[in-house]
Amino acid sequence: MKTKLRLAAILLAGILLAACAKKLAADLPSEMGGVGRAVPDPAETEPEIEPVTDTTPVFLPLDNPDSSSPFGRLVWNVVNGYYVYEIPARNTSGMATLLEADQIPKERFADSNQPPDKDNWFPGRVSYDEWTGTVTYYWAAEGSTADRAKSTLDTLAKYGGIYRGDESRKVIYLTFDCGYETGVTGQILDALRDKKAPGTFFITGPYVEKNAALVGRMLDEGHLVGNHTYHHYDMTSLTAAEVVGEMQLCEDAFKTAFPDAPDMLYFRPPEGSVNEWLLAIEAKLGYRTVMWSFAYDDWKEEKQPTYEEGIAAVKACLHPGAVYLLHAESATNAAILPEFIDWIRAQGYEILPLCDIGA
Repeated sequence: MKTKLRLAAILLAGILLAACAKKLAADLPSEMGGVGRAVPDPAETEPEIEPVTDTTPVFLPLDNPDSSSPFGRLVWNVVNGYYVYEIPARNTSGMATLLEADQIPKERFADSNQPPDKDNWFPGRVSYDEWTGTVTYYWAAEGSTADRAKSTLDTLAKYGGIYRGDESRKVIYLTFDCGYETGVTGQILDALRDKKAPGTFFITGPYVEKNAALVGRMLDEGHLVGNHTYHHYDMTSLTAAEVVGEMQLCEDAFKTAFPDAPDMLYFRPPEGSVNEWLLAIEAKLGYRTVMWSFAYDDWKEEKQPTYEEGIAAVKACLHPGAVYLLHAESATNAAILPEFIDWIRAQGYEILPLCDIGA
């Protein structure tokens, strides 16, 4: 009986997901603005940029044809200084085989919970020498590459999971987790707007319910918005049906506030709790799971690092393809972001949208 109820819950969740899926692509900036892009400055309208047409493919091909990822790179352009994306409806066809994921063990990755910081997700150990531009990768188990065990990297690749981006180029990706609001996310958005730098914001359901104006800015100013679940649970401790429910609750809150918004296609696991089972489920739901290769102790509102500590921390771990996780609750992050962006570019690195990362 429990098995039948569980199956019914999963199938019901699948129906709900499919019902809300519709194809949406970002329009070019207009006088009224709109979801996914911002109103251009009239002074920046020249030279005219070729508009995105209906013949542009929504997804670029998978880098790895054997990947179970639901998609590869998204198509994106910079139009009049703003990032514009081709974002389709989320591909939920994998829901039909969702129960297959329950055959996958729930063990953590073998190289998780590494010292000195014990955590569900280990971002590796990297240091950057500002004067020579040298990146040093300190941690590697036998047979591993890029600071993680080969088995971990292979599993991430299998489901389109993101750890780092393109390690062959001097590029980095800025991502922000939004669990609750402390009054500084507006400053973060101001810095990204003024510096013309793209970001990805992972929001919870309550966050969008309480802070719709800020989420609207994220969308209208050319940033990607991803799913960070509704209740911020450890998703690896849930059932498949409960995972579907958490994702759907967040998506519903988002679509209630922004019914014309494109679907959220990227997912960040709360607390860094991830395993192959969760990666497989999220891929079947049409999501790419996004981890990170840099994070620091920035989320405690009552114990913020100083400006000097924060800027030193983010500079110390610059590396090609870095995916930075910064918490939007952090007053320190809001303060250091303008200097950090300028410094990144002074080191010869580009800041690209997360959808530049293939699968």
